[in-house]
Amino acid sequence: CSAITIQGPFTVPTNKKIDLTGLKTGTTIKIAGTITFAKGTLDKDNDLVTIGGTNIKVDGTSGTFDGSGPLYWDGKGGNGGVNKPKFVRLSKMSGSITGLTIIGSPVHTFAINGCHGLALNNITIDNRKDNAACGPKYALGHNTDAFDVGSSSDITITGAKVYNNDDCLAVNSGTNIAFNGNYCEGGHGISIGSIKAGAVVDGVSIKGNTVVNSANAVRIKAYANATGGKVNNVTYSDTTLSGITDYGIVIQQDYTNEGATGKPGGAAPITNVNLYNIHGSMAKKSRQSVYILCAKCSNFNFQKIAITGGVAAKCT
Repeated sequence: CSAITIQGPFTVPTNKKIDLTGLKTGTTIKIAGTITFAKGTLDKDNDLVTIGGTNIKVDGTSGTFDGSGPLYWDGKGGNGGVNKPKFVRLSKMSGSITGLTIIGSPVHTFAINGCHGLALNNITIDNRKDNAACGPKYALGHNTDAFDVGSSSDITITGAKVYNNDDCLAVNSGTNIAFNGNYCEGGHGISIGSIKAGAVVDGVSIKGNTVVNSANAVRIKAYANATGGKVNNVTYSDTTLSGITDYGIVIQQDYTNEGATGKPGGAAPITNVNLYNIHGSMAKKSRQSVYILCAKCSNFNFQKIAITGGVAAKCT
């Protein structure tokens, strides 16, 4: 069939998935009502929803996916603890997804892999229930990334509202990626990377976004030993930030999942980075508004950077 309606409310049973791959070209999908996924034992190598196909159009303006995230959250995310599946995988998909609401991501919300020519418009991702669970420390809903992009091109994400506890956007590899007019609250900021061996990011435009009460706002991160990786031609512009607890702008070549090492490596060069009109405030006077730690970086162009409330910028 070429037209599919997923009508809630209903609950997907434990350890079951919704598989929307192998669709006919041009298929339309309407999601209405709330579809809840019962807590199960699937791990991070599994996805609760998979969508793939050519010129697929998903209308989620009256639909919600509920991943029962708080039942999984233990502060360890995808790094241990109880098994947690990823939520929505977009695999070899072109077309669009519009208006969908997602709540309670067990871990990573959208995994966008091998997609070319895809637009995500006016998506809401709400994982705020995690913040009440543990007060001022990092929330129990760890690794609740909003949009992870890998091996994809011509991807546009606009008008999203994201409340989470990890990256609002993480471009791990890909070309011609646009992230415009989005709102990000409570997470780790808008990121390029983390760049690992062989990962190439080339041509990213990040414009007109707001980052609130987050660890970072603008972030480019690469592993020191990411041989064959590179970041090139990245522009952040017209970004408003407030309540930033770590860095307003951070570019680092010493990243690891366990934390920065302080020893940058140049295996993945970072080149042609443009930052324009990045403005707002830090939450902590003791933190740096701009921090750059590079071993091999070139052609950086920063203009109209105005971040208040932190200590002086540092570049090494």
